[in-house]
Amino acid sequence: MEVPGYKIQREIGRGGMATVYLAIQESLGRPVVLKMLNSGNLGKSEELVDRFLAEGRILASLNHPNIITIYDIGLAGGSMYISMEYVHGGDLKQRLELSISPAEALDYLAQVTRALGEAHKHGIVHRDVKPANILFKDNTPILTDFGIAKYVDTDSDLTSTGVFLGSPNYVSPEQASGTKLDGRADIYSLGCIFFEMLAGKKPYTSDSVIDIIIKHRQAPIPKLPKELAEYQPLLNRMMAKKRDERFPDAESLLTEIEKLRKQHLKNATGEIEITGEQAHQLLLTQERRKRRILIGLILISLVVFSTLKYVEIRIKTPSVVNTRNISTETILDNSTGTVVTAMTQSSPTPNSAAPAPVVTQAPLIADPATEPVTTPAPAPPVNAEIVKALKFLGQQSLDAYKLTYPPGDNAYYYFSRLLEIEPGNPEAVNGILQIADRYAFLAEQAVLNNENEKASAYADIGLRINPRNEALLALKNFSQSQDGSLWTTVRKLFSGK
Repeated sequence: MEVPGYKIQREIGRGGMATVYLAIQESLGRPVVLKMLNSGNLGKSEELVDRFLAEGRILASLNHPNIITIYDIGLAGGSMYISMEYVHGGDLKQRLELSISPAEALDYLAQVTRALGEAHKHGIVHRDVKPANILFKDNTPILTDFGIAKYVDTDSDLTSTGVFLGSPNYVSPEQASGTKLDGRADIYSLGCIFFEMLAGKKPYTSDSVIDIIIKHRQAPIPKLPKELAEYQPLLNRMMAKKRDERFPDAESLLTEIEKLRKQHLKNATGEIEITGEQAHQLLLTQERRKRRILIGLILISLVVFSTLKYVEIRIKTPSVVNTRNISTETILDNSTGTVVTAMTQSSPTPNSAAPAPVVTQAPLIADPATEPVTTPAPAPPVNAEIVKALKFLGQQSLDAYKLTYPPGDNAYYYFSRLLEIEPGNPEAVNGILQIADRYAFLAEQAVLNNENEKASAYADIGLRINPRNEALLALKNFSQSQDGSLWTTVRKLFSGK
């Protein structure tokens, strides 16, 4: 992959819509993030292209210290890209793995609220506020990933599916219903994050993603531990089920946050007359010093544990299997095995019976050789809400390349459940056919990486889903050839060389 003016260092992320690279902007010698629309999507879906371009336009219209900065947008080698600021302080999702003090939680909440306020002033709703989309530059939170953001006054929702976009753990009730959104949807999502920062857990949990979505719409607002009860009124207004009962805008939310911060500082400083931002920064410094000490102790423990574990493994294991050279039989045995129920010897059609859900292993980055897992219990009772959720979750898993793994949260699982509820549902049938197409893409990438056995394994898995997929059949035929020059020809074909 080459982009004029940039030297790509490495891939740092990948999704169904785009791939993200760390690169060096050669003219200025600075590190940047290159977000590139996957080439297969460029001519396949106008919706994805529009969404990608919209993200660039939205970021370009916003200038705020708590919002990621965009540098450039362009076209290179048939691929569209966005060049943006690179921050190296991790994200909030990582920080949540350790405890976050109430003072830090309020500080992060205030800064992200300011970022959302700036976006809302420009008529932009983010729609996907979650910990993974809050990066850190030192200790400054930076809001990023406006990939599904939209202008409030536009009619187009960049989706024709009729289901919501977003992350189920942080989705607002109105977003889960697929209704028109405003900035209060972002405030709800931020409330979910605030609860998680304080309580150390997500507001709603369940083994079923569908149940989580329903809880966001119907379940009571979660209660904080007693020692954090002073923050409950703020949380209640942020996470109110009816948006008219939430803060009307980011500015009013920020006002309430500042009141709490002042009260928190008063309690923390006692009789010492320190007020305003100086006192708050003093308190944060104390909290962060404790945090650094805790992190240091944890890292030391991890080093000691890892060293002992390595010695134990080396004693017990004379050699290590190279998974890149693992045999096709091993991949298929471990990734599909007897768990896969072979589909009929024809492509699924609207009149065909719903295929039994299967669980195979083929994540986009990791090798597929992991333990097989059985499918979960039958689908819940039929209703329109569940059908809508299954469509959304199936498409979201497809875009994230969670094709047949992890168990109970993958595209094949959701589309199969949908077919159980509505046999012949055209969106479910099309989704299952697209899963086979995705396996063809994975097989092509394996060919490019000279991983012939893995390419054959991906082709086998895809053919169990759609035995008539022409690309998979061709790849399978090539993989069975013993002619090395044929593989070379195929690699050149896929690489365009």
